[in-house]
Parts: sequence; C-alpha cells; structure tokens
Amino acid sequence: MKSSKPPHRKRKENPSQDDQPPDTTKNGNAVKKTKSLYAPLTRDELVTMKETENLYRSGLFRLQTDELLKEIKLKSKRNKKLDLFLHALRDCLINIPDNMQELELDDKACQPKGIQIPLHLHDAQTIKGKFTFKAPTNIAVVGSYMIGSITKPVVNVDVTVEIPQECLHPRDHINARYYYRRAVYLSHLAYYLNRSNICKEIHYSTMNGDSLKPILVIKAAPEQFNGYFTIRLYPCISQAAFKLSQLKPTKDNIRYEFYPNIESKFKEETQQLGPPTPHYNHGILVDMSFSRHLKEIYLATHQKQSLIDGIALIKTWLYQRELNNGINGFNGFLASMFLIYLLQKRKLNPQMSSYQILRIFLVELGSSDWSTNGITFTQENSSDIPSMTEFSTAFEVVFIDSSGYLNLTANLSKTSYHELRHAANMSLQHLDSSYGDVFSNIFMKKIPYFTKYDHYIILKQLPQLENATIGQELLENLIARCNNLRSVMLRWLLVILERGLNKRVKLISVMPDDILKWPLSKKPPVKNESITIGLLLDTEQYSSIVEMGPSAEDSQAAEIFRKFWGEKSELRRFKDGAIKEAILWQCKYIAERRFICERIVKYLLQLHGKISSENVIYIAGQLDNTLTITCEDKKSVKSAISSNTAEEDTMSVIKSFNELCRVLRSLKSLPLSINAIQGINPVFRHTEIFPSKPAKRFKSRTNLSDSMPNQDIAKNVLLPSTEKTCPEWIPANEAVCSMELTGEWPQDADAVRRLRAALHLEIAKLLSQKHSLIAVGQADFVDIFKDGYIFRLHIAYHREPGLIRLADDERSQQIASELEKRTHLLPQLATMINGINEQYHAYSTTVRLAKRWLSSHLLGGYITEECIEVIVASLFLNLETYDMPGSGLNGLLRFLKLIGTFDWLNSPLFVNLNGNFIETDMAEIAMNFRENRSKYPVMFVIIPKNELNPLFSTPKLTNLILNRLIILAKESYSLLLKQLSSCAFEKNVDFMKTFRTPLEDYDVIINLKLEYVCRFHEGIDSVVTECHSDLNKKYMPVVNFDPVQCYLRELEVNFGDIALFFHNKYGGDFIAVVWKPDAFNPQSLKVSEMYYKNIKKEGNSKKLMMFTDKESIIQDFRLLGESIVSSIESR
Repeated sequence: MKSSKPPHRKRKENPSQDDQPPDTTKNGNAVKKTKSLYAPLTRDELVTMKETENLYRSGLFRLQTDELLKEIKLKSKRNKKLDLFLHALRDCLINIPDNMQELELDDKACQPKGIQIPLHLHDAQTIKGKFTFKAPTNIAVVGSYMIGSITKPVVNVDVTVEIPQECLHPRDHINARYYYRRAVYLSHLAYYLNRSNICKEIHYSTMNGDSLKPILVIKAAPEQFNGYFTIRLYPCISQAAFKLSQLKPTKDNIRYEFYPNIESKFKEETQQLGPPTPHYNHGILVDMSFSRHLKEIYLATHQKQSLIDGIALIKTWLYQRELNNGINGFNGFLASMFLIYLLQKRKLNPQMSSYQILRIFLVELGSSDWSTNGITFTQENSSDIPSMTEFSTAFEVVFIDSSGYLNLTANLSKTSYHELRHAANMSLQHLDSSYGDVFSNIFMKKIPYFTKYDHYIILKQLPQLENATIGQELLENLIARCNNLRSVMLRWLLVILERGLNKRVKLISVMPDDILKWPLSKKPPVKNESITIGLLLDTEQYSSIVEMGPSAEDSQAAEIFRKFWGEKSELRRFKDGAIKEAILWQCKYIAERRFICERIVKYLLQLHGKISSENVIYIAGQLDNTLTITCEDKKSVKSAISSNTAEEDTMSVIKSFNELCRVLRSLKSLPLSINAIQGINPVFRHTEIFPSKPAKRFKSRTNLSDSMPNQDIAKNVLLPSTEKTCPEWIPANEAVCSMELTGEWPQDADAVRRLRAALHLEIAKLLSQKHSLIAVGQADFVDIFKDGYIFRLHIAYHREPGLIRLADDERSQQIASELEKRTHLLPQLATMINGINEQYHAYSTTVRLAKRWLSSHLLGGYITEECIEVIVASLFLNLETYDMPGSGLNGLLRFLKLIGTFDWLNSPLFVNLNGNFIETDMAEIAMNFRENRSKYPVMFVIIPKNELNPLFSTPKLTNLILNRLIILAKESYSLLLKQLSSCAFEKNVDFMKTFRTPLEDYDVIINLKLEYVCRFHEGIDSVVTECHSDLNKKYMPVVNFDPVQCYLRELEVNFGDIALFFHNKYGGDFIAVVWKPDAFNPQSLKVSEMYYKNIKKEGNSKKLMMFTDKESIIQDFRLLGESIVSSIESR
C-alpha cells in the first residue's frame, strides 16, 4: 500500500518541534530529518553570526578559540575523580589527632619521625618558642579549579590548610618565627598524610619558588583516584592572625641581631631595631589573604562564562611564553586579579567575549606601567592604609589588593614585568595584523627561553659579599630578605647590567629557576648557584663603540660616571666641540663590534664584583667558528685566520669591484656606453659563507697555456695539470653589465650573442692595453683579474631572452630562462637582499649559518641559495611570536624551527616584502596552491614580486628529501637548545655537533682524495696550514675549477635515474649515495635500457627480466672518478 504524501503546511515564524512533520520511509517509520545545506538560517545561527561579527576577530578565530577551550579544560569524568580525592584528602586532614603536648621549636622532638622540617634559615639565631600541633581549622580548595579556569597541560589544584590560632603566638611575625612555625606544622601534616593510603607520592616544594614558603606536592593513588592531577597543599592562617598595621611595607620585623654575621659587616652603628622588611611582611600577608582573594574571584566570575574562558586563554598565553614560571612569574592568579581590577574600573564588561577580554587584558597590560605608576583596588584618600609612595619605595612593581596592605606583585621584578609588557605588545601587533596564522602565533607556538633573546650571560656563581662593591643598603636588603643572598645579589647584578648596557639592549631577562622538589626525609636542597640572563639587543645601538657620559662641566655626574666605569672612562673632545666623559671600545674588525656587549659585561663584573671572566659564559658567537677557516702554524697551534672575517672579505671584494666599475665606465672606445653594472653573486648580497680571498698560490699547481697545443685558449691563461696538485679554489665573482639601449641592437638572437662576444673581447682588449689588467674575453663573459680577485662580467641585452624564446623548442626555452635569471632576476634580487641586509644587521650572519647548516647535512644541492636567503628574510619580515633575531645564533634557531614546523605540504611560505601582500591576495594564492598542489614545488616560497618567484623554485627537492630536511631541522633545533641550556654546568660544549650529519641512512659512501678536494679548508673540522703567496700578476689563474663538483655532475648525469647524490661543497671529502626506491625492481627486457642490468628469469616464470647490477654501478663510480676517489663503502 502506498503511503500518502503528508499535507503541505505553512511554515510558522517560530515552528516548534511538534509542528515539524517527520520524514517517513515506505513502511511509515519516522527517520531523523537532515537539514538541507541551503535551508534558511535559524534564529540561534543568526545570533551566533552577529556575536561573531561584534565580539570576535573573525569566524575562524572563534571556531579555533572554542576548540582550544574544549581541549585545555578538564573533562567532567576527570573532575569527578578529582572531587573524590579532594573529599578523601579533607577527611584525612580533619581527622588528624591533636597533640596537646607542648614542644620546644628548637628541640628534635618537634620534628616528626622520618620527616625533615622543610626550612633552613642560614646563619640565623636559633628560633625558640613552644609548639603545639592541632588539626587544621579549615580546609579549602582555592585557585582556578574552584572557578573552572584550570587548564592543561599542567593540572595543579591548590588546597589551603588553615593553621589553628592556638598553634601561633602573637609575636610570631618577628624574626621569622612564623615561617619556621609554618614549616614545622607542614612537616606534621606530611607525617600523617604519608601514613595514609590515599596518596601515591608526597614531596616538599616551594610556593612559586620562595624558599621561605614550603608546600606539599601530592599525587593521588591511581588505584583509587586519577593520578593525572597534582595537589599543592598550602598552609595558611586566618585574616585576624596578626594586625595588618604590623605588616606595613615600612615595618621592621627582623632585628639586626637575628643575623649576627651580617650585622658585623655594617660600618656604621644603626639607630633602628632593624631595616624595613617589605618582602618578609608580604609573605605573611599572602598567607592571611587566601580566603579573601578566593571570595573576590568567585564573586567576580560566578555565572560569567566568558570571563572564565578569558582567564583560561590568558593562562595559555602566559604558559606558551614561559611568563608564569618561578618567583618572578605572572601566574593565573595575578591575571585573574587584574581582570577583576579592570571590571572594577569599568574597562571590562562581563558580556564581552573571551577574545575581547584577552585583547583588553593585553592592551591595558602593555600600555600601563606599574613600575612607575602602581595600581590599587583601594581609594587613595584612605588614611588607614599605607600610601602608594610607601609601596613604590619598597617594591619595583605595585598592584595593591583590596585590603590596602598587600602588594600582589611584590615578587615581580621590574625586568620580568617589562618582559611581560613587551610580550603583550607583540601579541597585540599579531591580533591587529591580517598576515599569517594569528591564532597559532598567539596560543599554539611554544616559545622556549633560548629562542627569545639574542645574547645570554651565564654566571657560574654570583659574587660574594666580601668581593662585591656593596653598601649599607644592600646589607639591609639581605636582612630584609632573610639572608637570601641569591635574590639580593641578583638585584645588584641587574642594576649593574642595566646601567652598563643602557641603550644597547631593549630587555634584560632572568631565566626563571625550576621549582625545587625534594623528598620528605631530606633537607631543603641548595639552589644551583648559576644564573642565566637573556639580552634582547637594540640592533641600532648595540654595536656602538662609544659610550657617551656627562659633560665635564657637570662635575658631580662626571664623578659618578668615572666611579662606575673605572679606568675605562676618559675625557674626550667630540666633533661638535663638546667635552664629555666617554668610554671607547676599540675594534680591529667589524665582527668584533657584535661582541662589545660581552666586553662590557665581563669588564663591569670584574670591576664591581671581582668575577673573573672564567666564571662568566657569554653566549653570542659560539657558532661563528663554523664560518671561519681554522689555520695551524708550524708549531701546531690552531687559530682562526685573523683576516677571515666575512665582513672584511666581503667589503674587500666590493671595494675592488667598485674600482673596476669606475675603470669600465671610463672606457670611451666602446661602441655602446655602459648603463649599469651590478654584482649577482652571493658575495655582493653579503650572504656568501666564504667570500673569495685574493689568490695566494696557483702558478706552482698549473701549466701555462702558452705551452699547450690548443689554439682556442688565450696565451696568458693557466690551466689545471694532471701531474700537479689540484689548483687553489678561486671563484669568479659574477656581475652583469647593461649597455645603452639603441636601435643598433640586432633583432636576431644569434646576432645578439655574436655582438655580446665582440663586446667581451673589446672590453678585455681595452682593459689590458689601457689599464694593465689581465682580462680574457669569451663568448659569454669576460674574466678580469684585479687585486687578486676574478670578476666575471656578462654583457646583458634585456630583449635577448625574448628573442631566444622565438625558436619555440625546449632547449631554447631553457637557455632563455637561464639567461633571464642571470641578467634580469638576479640583479633585482641583489637589490632586494641588500636592502634587507642594511635594515637588519643579523640577516647576513643568519643566512650564512643557514647555508652552512644545509650544506653540512649534504642538502645544499637541493635548495637554491636564493631560496634560502628569502626563507631567512621571512624571519625578519614576517610578524611572528617574538622580535626579529638580533644575532646569528638566534636567527639559526628560528630558521631551524621554521623549517621543522612549517606545513610545507599544505601552505605556501609568504615573505611579506614591504608589507605588499594583502589578505585577499594571500587567501587566493593559498587556495590555488591547495587545489593545484601537484603543479607547485615541494617547498613553495613566494614574495609580492611575482617575476622573482622562479628564483626560489626547488625542482630537485622531493618529498623524500624534504622529510629528511624537516627531521634534521627538528633534531638540530632540539640539540642546540639542549646545548645552550647545558652551558652552565658543562665545559667546552661542542656546538659543531649541530653541523655534523649522520651517515647511517646512506647506501654508499664515496670517499675522495683530499688533495683533489680544493675546498677542503672550508670543512667544519678541517685544519689547514696557512700558505705564503706566490702571486704572479702576469697570468690568469684557473677559475671556478672544482674537480669534485665536476665528478658529482657526471654521477648525476649518468646515474641520476637510479640514485640520489649528496655532497657538501664546502670542504666535504665524501659523496653520499641513496638508491631510489624503484632502482632494483625487476623490469621488462628492453635492449635500449640494458645498461648496468643483469638478465634473469623471475621466480618460476620463464619470462626474462632485467635486474639492476649494484656491483657494476659501484665499479663504474670508481672508474668515473678514478683519479679522485680513494675508496667506496657499500652498506
């Protein structure tokens, strides 16, 4: 029976579910209705779209944010298990029996059996008093778990345990008695918890790295509960435990006599009982404020999901930048309190989206300065609370809570705060930018400490009090900080560095210490004395050789300047007539200017702290050795060749080239005048790893062409000899010469080529006759020998590539493309790269390190030099998660990270030159790239100038080689970070490891004779003997002759169909071979393809098949390179 069609109903404006007719099958059974793709939007969808338009950056950003929040929040299943454990923990703590026996604090009986008291006050008087243990009066869960903003991956749940008032004494706030009593109470809690069966692990730790505030870190027993989370147990006291007036920042709660060793160092008698102890008082106030702060946060966030989500996003932002670590960290609690402050000041609205809350948080954080103008929850006109001036005098950064007595940012140093503000401003630039993956840059990319800064200072130990130039103020700070020498001397050190480095750095950052954790049965461990400081350089001023001081007329300021700089300070007269105190840092080479900061740091630490340079590790130029040639003299003493700095070598080449250009322009006998001459080699772009040096010895290794029968060679040219050692490597520095455009140029490609050849010969003749230069003209170029350098000049006619393409055959198209690249594209690229190099000082070194790394891993032949230069340029031009690199080391780290993490398969790398890319163009290019992926190279790099993009194509690069490149980049990045972090405790870290490639994955290794590796001196581990010059200016040396490269080309031509060949042209003494996956597959018998094949029957079949003969191929490898191959290893 046919089912009747349901009657048509008029759609209501707001149809309910009951009004909708169900779809039915032939049997009359209802099926789930599927919504049509083209159905009108529902009311909820319209509301969501309107919210997205008004409250979020974009629809995609909202989707990404929603998915991130789902990912970082705890699942409800885990919450249930966590709640079970928290209830069990509360029951265990509440039921701890009271011990009414009074114990002496200095007696061993006060210490539980097998449990250590987790606090040691160094060089302090013994703390006396009575102690009675009672069960906690209140146990509460505080922090982000209570409001629902707890986030992964680090899941910490904070629980406070209130110490009963009976366990305290009204005078416990004096002389650290409260801190010691708190530690004793915590040890008793640890004793009872350790005997329970609900805890798997219990350790001592510290509250945000504060050694005076030990806590318990608990892992739940996995048999009963989920061990995924960590419980942190904080002892606290009630809000009425001590009078707030006793804990003002100006109050002195530690007496001088409590630390007799420090008191004895004072040169003058003190009139007070003790110095002000603001940080000491702050620690007690924090323990009194847990419940009040929890209440404030709960009331502000209750039923305000967007605010809770905003806190979760901010915590993720802080975590990815490592800004929440250590005692100086800006944690989730401070972020929550700041948002409440913004709500109070009506700068935030609970109806805002999580994105808007994040944005306003960053705006307010970046634009305010709490180090000069503190903020407070209280009214300034209140007379009962300390004034803002009192707080600003006692603390570097001020953010006062609602009580008016507690500075929430007391432990936040000025340097850490400015680092936080800098990160906020950088992230705001991302949010305002239409370029790149903003969401990924803000939330997804982890930024390790050793990738954020340009230079690093590692002190193996801080200066001792008796060695440092300290005054009474520093000794008072030491008492006020409970003899915490590390924090006091660190502050002293930062003051010295800030004053000494001045405008040379934008930021000085101290690497946060790891939070200590130790067993219950052990005493608190001694902190590692080493300290790491990062410097973010001002690239415009860091290399200045002059440090200007005050005028000689200001005698008081001049005296302070001289006292700080010591004997380095000199009175100098400047060009403008001013007479000032100044410091001059003499530099012989350009490269030395990059390390003036290192000289300043080591000098000041020696002057003011008597810290020898052996105890200061300055990380800046550790990788520069890879860009120098190591020379060994007759006494076997190794050193870098002093004149081998790339800057000097490059400038020498360019200076000689500019002189040659002037000579060429002066040639009046040419039929056409010269329009422009431009170098096209990497040396003219300042990106050559080893710029050419003046030729030293070549005559003794060659034969003169006069004695050779070949009449096609000029008479004054030297040639390689089979009877002598391989000639010295002498590269040709290529340049393009554009002649004037006239109607005299022929319109035939062959005629143009002949005219160019005639011009080459004429130029060579004129240079030889009129300027006594050795010049040899050829059909395609003229070689000119000047100042020991070879310059290869190509005459260019801009219409020639088009004339060649008229032939319309593959060979002509290839010739035209190569000619266009040399005469048109490379000059434009040189102009572009030189502009980048002028603007970003670390660009040249970064490019050279990147090329060195790629070549060392045998991949330089698969990625063009131009492509590498543009990829490195993206590190400086593309807005990323941090500042542009200011040193080669930092640049290489970011280059490795980019290569290892970029999605080359699905995305093109946009290099936004001059900001010319707009969002719509980029989206269109990216879509076209994904839709036609097979038409694009494996690694696709694009710039706004479309005509230059063919230069960055990598046709030889395959997916297989790209995967190896990505793996090597990731491993090198991890290794380099590990080595940088190990510099503090390891001697002679070998940074060359990053440039040594593993050979396990190669099938064949062809070892070469060193005497034929003409660039052996450029190898990573090569040591050469410096030779003396036998330069003879009468002959043209052998140019661009590298036997290894000739052999490599022969291998690729003859065996490229079955193998891939890898070689490091910078001193590599072997060629690595990988067989292609289908190289040894059986093939059908074909007479034309029987090279290196054996004919066999395949299995039981009678059909004859061809099988590749590996041994014959390897034997031909040897025969082809008979004179330069020493051995072949087959694996």
